[in-house]
Amino acid sequence: MVAINKQKIIFLLLAVGTVLAMGYYGVRAFTSLEPVTSLSVSSDGRYVISAHEDGALVLWNTETQQRDQLADNANLYSAYFIPEGDAFLWQDQDDVVHVQGVDGEVIEEFEHFPTYGHAMSADREHYLSSNQTWNIYHGHGDALQPVLLDSTSPSFTGTGQVLNLSMGGDFFVSGGSGSPGGELDDSPPVREEDEYRFSSSYGGVTLWNLDTLMPVAKLPGNSSKTYATISPDGQWVVSGDENTIGLFWNTEAPEERYRMASYDHGIYRDNLPEGLEEDEYWDESHLISVPESSKPDKWGSIRSLATPKTIAIAFINGSEEFLRIGHAQYEGGDMSRTYAALFEAGNPWPQAYLDLGTDPFPSVNNYSRNLSIDSAPDANLLVTGHAFDGGITVYRYDPEERTLAKEWVGR
Repeated sequence: MVAINKQKIIFLLLAVGTVLAMGYYGVRAFTSLEPVTSLSVSSDGRYVISAHEDGALVLWNTETQQRDQLADNANLYSAYFIPEGDAFLWQDQDDVVHVQGVDGEVIEEFEHFPTYGHAMSADREHYLSSNQTWNIYHGHGDALQPVLLDSTSPSFTGTGQVLNLSMGGDFFVSGGSGSPGGELDDSPPVREEDEYRFSSSYGGVTLWNLDTLMPVAKLPGNSSKTYATISPDGQWVVSGDENTIGLFWNTEAPEERYRMASYDHGIYRDNLPEGLEEDEYWDESHLISVPESSKPDKWGSIRSLATPKTIAIAFINGSEEFLRIGHAQYEGGDMSRTYAALFEAGNPWPQAYLDLGTDPFPSVNNYSRNLSIDSAPDANLLVTGHAFDGGITVYRYDPEERTLAKEWVGR
């Protein structure tokens, strides 16, 4: 019981701080469920499993549009669907991890430390988990081994978000808190406690080999709270952060970093000499029109949507296209419209802006809920929690028309 209470206390403190910092979005609607803290979508898009602020564990059926509460004692950050099947992970308040089918069958159970994010491969041979201080482990029980154990900082409490883990192909990616000047010098990912670094050398975006459990490359360049994911085929790593930096890498050549375009200014040109005009530092050749604020700013004009702070990145069409999801605040706190930017993998330019709507407002308002957004790329499905109630919103992407339609609001 202690673990879940501690998680909830920390979460509520972070949530209050986020609301105060970002402004209030509207009148909160209370339902029988508290807001989602983590959710995951089955590969076929038929099911969603979610964990909520109050410990509720809920299974949603997107076809029948029904929900079933399975438990009331879930770890806030433990809802995870195992790829390519109907089984999911969750952890209870007694720190037992359950591998459970949508039919209710308990496939496996094991004791574990309180997880702040975990993942399992389709063949169930690889189980990865992170603790509160962003250290990463593989396996469980007698087979538990550290993958990253070099510091107690950064951490969930220090950054206000979960270290996210993403598997693809022969790799997995971890993403947490980036440094634009680059990560710390190379060091072993696993150290003895008396040799811990002041701050982890792997706190930013790191590409790991799933079989050897060794780092392939550290992928620097992001700043502050950072979300990173890998394409299902393991070819592309994509990241975004709260300072609006978006980057991507090809895993066959991870030493080469690419910038995603700023929605207003395009791609910043590195290594140009000083003294040029400001606009000469930016390539704006393939920009598309961005959505506009619905209210005039303090200068009386209608401002365009600024490049958002990234809350999550979700592949939406196999490994070919992904959504960069976040928030951008207008003058006067106007947040009346929400958008996801559509990108092609390997292409730095946004292809479209897809409206997520505001009724209900999606869960893009709180970094400590960065696990409340997920997708089923092969099913072209995106699911988000709600900012102010315990429901979910299911969106369907049309790859031919490049549109995103709201398919179901579950409450």
